[in-house]
Amino acid sequence: MKRSNSPDALKSQSDFYRKLKSGQIAPLYLFEGEERYLRDQALKKLTEAAIDVSVRDFNFAAISVAQGDLDEALALAEQFPMISPRRMIVVTGFEAISDDDQLELLKAYLKKPVDTSVLVFVSDGLDNRRNISTALRKGCEVVSFDALEERDSAPNWIRDYVTRAGCSIDPASATYLVGMVGVDLMRLSNELEKLIAFVGDKGRITQNEIDELVRHSREHSNFELTDAVVDGDRKKALSLLHRIFDNASENPQTLSLMILGAIASNYRKMLGAKELMKQNAPNSEVARIVGMSPYVVGRFNERVRRVETEHILKGIQRIAATDVMLKTSMATPRLLLELLICELCPLPQRRAGFQR
Repeated sequence: MKRSNSPDALKSQSDFYRKLKSGQIAPLYLFEGEERYLRDQALKKLTEAAIDVSVRDFNFAAISVAQGDLDEALALAEQFPMISPRRMIVVTGFEAISDDDQLELLKAYLKKPVDTSVLVFVSDGLDNRRNISTALRKGCEVVSFDALEERDSAPNWIRDYVTRAGCSIDPASATYLVGMVGVDLMRLSNELEKLIAFVGDKGRITQNEIDELVRHSREHSNFELTDAVVDGDRKKALSLLHRIFDNASENPQTLSLMILGAIASNYRKMLGAKELMKQNAPNSEVARIVGMSPYVVGRFNERVRRVETEHILKGIQRIAATDVMLKTSMATPRLLLELLICELCPLPQRRAGFQR
């Protein structure tokens, strides 16, 4: 998986902002990547450049096409703007569209887009095996917003953010903040705004201020941990597990059962989503049945598509066995969870269950 500190992703963002600054606005964009903070910031800048704020209500639309119907979005794109040189349409939920008629409509528009419309397709990540992915990558200006690497890019981003605000933070404190909060830039920016306001103009943020103002969120870490397990990222999953234990005040047994419950819940959702995808169920139906928000189920489904059903079933068996051992074994709870994660996330040369 590409990360946003990679040359390609950085170049795509740099090129986008350079063209925007010079007044070059493309009729078609694909904003792709899991880092929503950077993506939302770019979308905001594009909207401000493309449409005058006084007539934005008449010329801006955000449409989810999770039901597989692109007609409304394309029809809006073909309309002339009202009292404005452009209109803008943001489209989400299109990742699983496979209907031939819908794809032909899309391809026809991509070949001849309306120059008074800005049509933006926004996705956490596309499955490159799908025809719609190929069509969009070929026809749109692609801007990548992939998640930051925890070890290097996130602390650097924090230091840049703090410096632009007129304050300072040393590398160790920036890394410490990442360890507490994670690499979600929306959450990091919220915590940084609190810290910057606390230390004042030209103030210095240290671990003392971070300990005082930033509450460690176990729910956030659990979410990251289950995502890492689904991705088969052993190193990240173990790092997150250690972070949760190191910052916990609960009894290790109780904490372990809570973590195991979160992993088990995700595996049950994975199995349900896998079966629904075999039936070509739309994302909205998957979201309803597995109990997830429609706004995050698209990314979840893309992860699930990379995992074989047999791997999920074996994972559920190992989770159940770990549950029994947590309640009966003399082994430490932390060790049992470490062993489970290593089994659920085999090393690359042994990961037959994952299709990369």
